[in-house]
Amino acid sequence: MFGRVEAVAELASEPSGSEGVRVTVYLEAHHRIEIVRDEVLPLLRPVDHRTDIAWHADQYAQETIATDLAQQGWEVIAGGDIPEPEPGAMPRSASYALRRIGESGYQ
Repeated sequence: MFGRVEAVAELASEPSGSEGVRVTVYLEAHHRIEIVRDEVLPLLRPVDHRTDIAWHADQYAQETIATDLAQQGWEVIAGGDIPEPEPGAMPRSASYALRRIGESGYQ
């Protein structure tokens, strides 16, 4: 089975008052789109521009692929570049092509 993963992100404030980034990671496979991660996560570096938010989306998309999706048998077979954030659109990660090996995981 083949799929595609992409993430979007936006700045978010945590209840403690510290800033983080809300990241939503999507897996498109088997004729459907599933949200595999949607949470506020810590900033990994300062955010000065929208490209920094896109970078965070990409870092957390890669982490999700390497941990959560790998446990379900998914592996990356190709990846694109992080797109330049468009006005009015949420910053997003690169798009990653995946394949699932084995019989575990996604049904």
